[in-house]
Amino acid sequence: MKKKIAIIAGINGQDGYFLASLLKKKNYTTVGLSRGSENKHKLNKVKIIKTNYTFHHIKKIIKTVKPDIIFNLAGESNPEASWKKINIFNKSIVQINSNFLNAIVENSKKIKYFYASSSEIFGLQKRKISEKSPFIPNNPYGCFKLSSHLLVRLYREKKKLFAVNGILFNHDSKLRSNKYLLPEIINFCKKYQKGQTLKLIDGGVIRDFGHAEDVVKAIYQVMTINNPDDYIISCGNVFSVKQIAKEIFRKFNINFKNIQFLKMSKNNIRIGNTTKLRKKIKWDLKYKKENFLKEIINEY
Repeated sequence: MKKKIAIIAGINGQDGYFLASLLKKKNYTTVGLSRGSENKHKLNKVKIIKTNYTFHHIKKIIKTVKPDIIFNLAGESNPEASWKKINIFNKSIVQINSNFLNAIVENSKKIKYFYASSSEIFGLQKRKISEKSPFIPNNPYGCFKLSSHLLVRLYREKKKLFAVNGILFNHDSKLRSNKYLLPEIINFCKKYQKGQTLKLIDGGVIRDFGHAEDVVKAIYQVMTINNPDDYIISCGNVFSVKQIAKEIFRKFNINFKNIQFLKMSKNNIRIGNTTKLRKKIKWDLKYKKENFLKEIINEY
């Protein structure tokens, strides 16, 4: 039987690594796309194609590779940085997504397409967020992600594409960039010198965390469902920044008093409701709340 072919855009990110590893087990031939030609994570048997993600180059790649499925994990991903890099974020999120959708239409509508949407499209909400929650992005990144999310839905409905929005909540791993919360705290502790203080913006922030390995399992599985749709993908490991910082400091035997919180808001909350997802797939988490932080800390 002919092996299925997958394209992963953004292969050098944490999700790209875990997804490529999973697809290898599923006997896929995987081609990775990246702005650089480097195989950053030394993924075995994964061909890396350097691309600038223009429409014409994506169209050419699809025509040559003839993929059965495309996972678009590419684009900038730091909400805070999006305020200072509006045009860069717009191009890397909205334009790349649009280029993929149009290239699929011109090549073959049989190609399945996954788009990595984001919980940032919902902003901050006190209740658990479901697929029916109102869209209220509160930063440029969230706005650009929402634009792409709606475009995927539009092409699914009007162009009849098998196009899925996986609405991803916070997830981490040892491959996560140091500019994000968990690796920032862990790396601080590893380099800690007596008397140092870690300054964190908002200790009251409450988020739904997961491990990238668990998240990509769901990403793969939603593409095996017969009918394409939009799905919340969150792991349900709910912590405040204060709880996380306290636990990490405890693991490193550092006094919790060495953390300074610049504020402690009460309504900065984002938690996912995966009821719809779990009705469609059997999703067993490897990293659950009782061992999530412990395993993440041990990875670094």
